[in-house]
Amino acid sequence: MTYEEMFPCRAQIIRTREGRDAAPLDDYSYPENTGKFIGTLAFRCWHKNKPMLLCYFDTDDGQKFVLPVWKQDWGVSYSPAETHISFADEVFDGSRWGCAYRKKDNGYIRWLRAEPLD
Repeated sequence: MTYEEMFPCRAQIIRTREGRDAAPLDDYSYPENTGKFIGTLAFRCWHKNKPMLLCYFDTDDGQKFVLPVWKQDWGVSYSPAETHISFADEVFDGSRWGCAYRKKDNGYIRWLRAEPLD
């Protein structure tokens, strides 16, 4: 059995330098303030030196956002804080989502919720 057959969701995640270089990463940015959006998961990419998965969304209103999820030793790894869906193991690129996030006091964005829309 191939890796793609065993882990079809993870097989879509960009994991190499060549993959990152080919992806339009610079077109996306972290949201500036607390908010929410509806959009399509364009692609996902492992962070190059942290236990983090970066999820890139094209929003219905034309914005391009990146939201991070972290590996956890408890709960569901690589999921938003209030959602129990692993964006590494249960989600495919091209899927539609309603997402909510909050800007923390330290200026970082915390991804709170993701609701599947398909």
